[in-house]
Amino acid sequence: MAHAARRLKPGLGKHPGDQPLGGVGRLLALEPVEHFWDQVHQARRELVMTSPDFDFPATLPAPARYVGPVLDDPTWVEPWSPPPGSDPLVLVALSSTFQDQGATIQRIIDGLATLPVRVVVTAGPALDPATLHARGNVSIVESAPHREVLKHAALVINHGGHGTVIRALAAGVPMVVMSHGRDQAENATRVTTRGAGIAVKKGAKPAKIAAAVRTILDDPSYRTNAERLGEAIRRDAVRSSLVDELEAASDGSYVSSKPA
Repeated sequence: MAHAARRLKPGLGKHPGDQPLGGVGRLLALEPVEHFWDQVHQARRELVMTSPDFDFPATLPAPARYVGPVLDDPTWVEPWSPPPGSDPLVLVALSSTFQDQGATIQRIIDGLATLPVRVVVTAGPALDPATLHARGNVSIVESAPHREVLKHAALVINHGGHGTVIRALAAGVPMVVMSHGRDQAENATRVTTRGAGIAVKKGAKPAKIAAAVRTILDDPSYRTNAERLGEAIRRDAVRSSLVDELEAASDGSYVSSKPA
């Protein structure tokens, strides 16, 4: 969102982000707002960092702009090399933040152990890899550059987070989505309605997960559909207007959309 944070009125600091925003507002001598989400409602611009082809068809409100996705990996990822072998490679990536995903990842590992695939699990900073029990065809790492792994991947199992989903699609890789919360169920629907993957409940048993993976690997239409959507996502990433929008915000070019 391209606007400065306004300070919150006294006694309204219950949201974890209230105090930092209030501090910025006081520093800039901005007028206070009643609630945290008024930060959104009073924004002069809302920059939606995705591709309109990925989103549900809609007319955005006046302050909102699609600016294209960012496909770069985080700076903290570690170098990675593909595991040996020629079986299809499956990337398992269930969020870089804690969503109590450990048990789900273990069931995924147990399910994939029954298939002729190579598995790479990126645990992320919120999960200790030592808490997971690997199988013979599974390698578990703290992190890896997903953009590089996806060049080798036949399929991704993820939690439906926008960043992981959009990178997989940009690489033309279909997926099994096991959403945990937030916007993830909606992202799963965006994937499944385009025929680019299958949604499976996060509590699914290993056999159910393995069956979904087998279905995608055996049906090339999932890959075709992911590649088709990926073309639009890559195009919008290359044509991103994010920097232009941020520069316009910094030099005062925006005109407020708030009614007079």
